[in-house]
Amino acid sequence: MSSPGPDDPLERIVYVSIEKLQTRKVGDFQLDPAVRLPIELPAAGAAPKPGDISWQAIIAAMLKILAHRPEAPEAAYYRRFILAMQPDIKEDFTRAGILKAGQGELELARDIFLSLAGLFPECGQTRNNLALVYEQMAARAESAGQDSGPLRELAFRAYKEALAAEPELAACHLNFAHFHLRSGNAAKAREHLGLFLKYNRDPDRVAQARALDRRLESYESVEASCAQAFDAIQLGREREGIELVLPVTQAHPELWNAWFLLGWAQRRLGQYQEAREAFQRSLQIKPANPDALNELAICLAELGEPAESRQRLEEARRLDPDNPKILSNLGVAALRMGDEPEARRLFQAVLEKDPEDPIARRFLG
Repeated sequence: MSSPGPDDPLERIVYVSIEKLQTRKVGDFQLDPAVRLPIELPAAGAAPKPGDISWQAIIAAMLKILAHRPEAPEAAYYRRFILAMQPDIKEDFTRAGILKAGQGELELARDIFLSLAGLFPECGQTRNNLALVYEQMAARAESAGQDSGPLRELAFRAYKEALAAEPELAACHLNFAHFHLRSGNAAKAREHLGLFLKYNRDPDRVAQARALDRRLESYESVEASCAQAFDAIQLGREREGIELVLPVTQAHPELWNAWFLLGWAQRRLGQYQEAREAFQRSLQIKPANPDALNELAICLAELGEPAESRQRLEEARRLDPDNPKILSNLGVAALRMGDEPEARRLFQAVLEKDPEDPIARRFLG
């Protein structure tokens, strides 16, 4: 196992020799003197004290290693050790993880399910529970205006690993279908709904599947309206696009892309205040969206708020640093605020990425 780094969750783990322990056997499990046992110290770099060494401390350290380094060379030995010491750990920890998630202690619930996933690598249900916790964490991040993308990626990965371990896990297919629907992928949601119906043996879950199917039908209709609106706006028929997408924002105010399309059409028509409000609604739902931030910045500039416009563009650049459109608009914003050297630098950066960019060529010329 590689040595932990300064930000490693295992940085406080140290290993003790079996000679420091008074017993060599746990139930029917024979301890191997060649395998040193882990404990976690209160602080990194501290020397272990006799009070730090206990069976419970050893098990806790093993679980932490299995959570973060399930491929460790000693992993199989740790699994046998833990199950010899706590044969009911799976049921006990699963109940505890579900309880902590229900109480909103999501980080603790995540750590519990990560440990169980390392302890039981072939258990799909444990990873299904872990994915649900990641989804809760992502929803909490979104409500706080934070980027939920990394957490959603972890949830996606946990679902994939759950189904790799247990391809016929019906509950996971149903949860994964909901995940894909929330991510805007109706086709994948319907695929996993079909697999749920194929493998499900629980009659109580059929009602959930029917409710999801109704949501999918509604979403597919909405998706078609948004696609038609996008095509209309792109072809210069902004008013037609607004007529198509405005009912969607009223019926489904939770859809960020519907608000984005509405704002895009309104901005192209010069309705900057209305567009500003639409983009703000879109960003409330999906804060880390560089395209919406860029469009909002254009509206703010036209409404006479150059400082806030530039601030939004800087946020967009942090999310998408190589986007020529964002860099070009930042150059225009810098010019409007009298910062010509910065504007020149930005326009030159745009031309390095796109030598034919008309805005950068015009301003530099």
